[in-house]
Amino acid sequence: MIRNHRLNTALMIGLLFSAPFVQADVPASLTAEHGHAVTASGKLTLFRAQVKGLEIGPEKDRLDAEVLVTLDSQPDKVYGVRLHEDEPSAREIISTLREAYLHNIPVTIQSPLELGRKNLRINWVQLGK
Repeated sequence: MIRNHRLNTALMIGLLFSAPFVQADVPASLTAEHGHAVTASGKLTLFRAQVKGLEIGPEKDRLDAEVLVTLDSQPDKVYGVRLHEDEPSAREIISTLREAYLHNIPVTIQSPLELGRKNLRINWVQLGK
């Protein structure tokens, strides 16, 4: 019995010391930004559709996308969606962006975190801020 008590005590102490290390990778909130993506909110100032293969940007900041948008809050960045991958979600993203542009509705866009880049892919979009 004493041996089990010592084992339980040792396990509890081990858990107390290891818990902060284990929880370091758990986000504080599911709605918070994480280290792999960033969000931007604002109204669309550009909605451009272009042919497949017409890339924009310099070599190290090139974006291959058929639909490009810009936000009033981030005028130096261009966000894009590739339509030629034939993914249903891409069509929904484009439809949402088009409606937001036509009706002047604010959007929030998430894109991958790529330091130094100004031309970014869109992971998701939602209406409103």
